[in-house]
Amino acid sequence: MAASEAFPIIEPDDPGGFRAWPGSLARWLFGRKVDRRAEQSSRASAARFRNICISREAGAGGGTIGRIVARRLNWKVYDHEILESIAQRMELSADEVRVFDELAPSVVQDWILPLREEHYAPQEAYLDHLAKLLEAIGRGGQSVIVGRGANFLLPREETLSVRITAPLKARTIRLSERMGVSIRTARRAASELDRRRLHFDRTMHRVDATDPHNYDIVLDSNSLGLQIAAEVIVRAIEAGQSPRDAGTAMATHLSPAIELSPPDSNPTDPAA
Repeated sequence: MAASEAFPIIEPDDPGGFRAWPGSLARWLFGRKVDRRAEQSSRASAARFRNICISREAGAGGGTIGRIVARRLNWKVYDHEILESIAQRMELSADEVRVFDELAPSVVQDWILPLREEHYAPQEAYLDHLAKLLEAIGRGGQSVIVGRGANFLLPREETLSVRITAPLKARTIRLSERMGVSIRTARRAASELDRRRLHFDRTMHRVDATDPHNYDIVLDSNSLGLQIAAEVIVRAIEAGQSPRDAGTAMATHLSPAIELSPPDSNPTDPAA
């Protein structure tokens, strides 16, 4: 799917740039004046959760679970697609953008590099594009978003926030098999990815991504397995659907049991 097709084109007001994150960004994304009573009335018959955000430990299978859930619900999944869209907008390759993905800004870039408002450094541009894309995806609804701190940006009351975990040993073995590297190398990779993601959320959103209170559901993919973990998420979404949609969901559950997922379609991301 081409990035231009995956994401709607939006022209939001200037949020004040990455340096104003998270205060002005939060106001820009969610501070628009609305009639709360009318909004609550219109949502009375709507689904409880409009989107699913999956936070994950490296090698826990969060990306794979997200794809299974999206297929079961017939929703869109946004993981590597986010990178591809941002790369297109920045006129860079996906590999070049991956350098900045879920990486908090360095002190050198934030305070030493002379930046003009009209000329962002690559990482700053990435963060601005990321915020705008997540906001657009959230408005569209029926999306599964993997990582990128999306659960800390989208409205909590209408987002099913999920954390996928697994013991380090299990994650290391999985990474070793997928990357074709030694256990020692895989363990270092898992630790570095976890550190990078935690630092991103702590810096950009001022939260501890390991705190279970930040999520609606925390699942151990090693003890449950990927399929059961995905099923728990699907059931939560279906339980929160409107009565009309719930009937469709019930009919879906009369069909054969959980469909087995195909091999991972993105072997370039062993930490999914």
